[in-house]
Amino acid sequence: MPQQSEEYVGVKFKTIFSGDFLPTKKEKKEIKKIIRIGKIFSKMGFRDKNGGNFSFRSKGGMIIKTTGSLLDQLKISDFILVKKILRNKIWVKGKKEPSSEARFHWFIYQARKDIQNVLHVHDYLVAKSSQKIKVIGYVPAQPYGTLKLARAVKKKAKNFNYIVLKNHGVIALTKKIEESFFLIKKYHEKFKKIT
Repeated sequence: MPQQSEEYVGVKFKTIFSGDFLPTKKEKKEIKKIIRIGKIFSKMGFRDKNGGNFSFRSKGGMIIKTTGSLLDQLKISDFILVKKILRNKIWVKGKKEPSSEARFHWFIYQARKDIQNVLHVHDYLVAKSSQKIKVIGYVPAQPYGTLKLARAVKKKAKNFNYIVLKNHGVIALTKKIEESFFLIKKYHEKFKKIT
């Protein structure tokens, strides 16, 4: 999702479709966890146009939420497999385009072999705060969905599991989806108390 002042114009890359995506039983289980988390995030107020994007590592690449799918209405069909990314081209299995932020998800997995999932929500409460906390990585305001943003996120992801994108949102990266969810919730509650 764009910064509040930037108009959303869709994805900023070319999607190359290469067949249907049929998640395994294990992948469906992870997707269902994300669907539940999406509903909770929506109730927490992260309900702008798309609300954010979620992914997890898979044998074939990464499974990610599709662009335009709403947090409180997610279905298994709202997830696709990203097989490869080269600059402005993304190869996928599935019928929909991946999240406009697919590149920063991909770059995080490249930078951190220990990370198994990435959750990104548009938490403007945290993203607008200028308060610095040492365990948080900060990325200055950047246009959404660009290689420049993806590279800046990758750089921060090498040292931080929680990243604030100024005027945009937050990213949590951990080994388990539940851990990323609790990390986002923890900082949201913390910033609510200090703002």
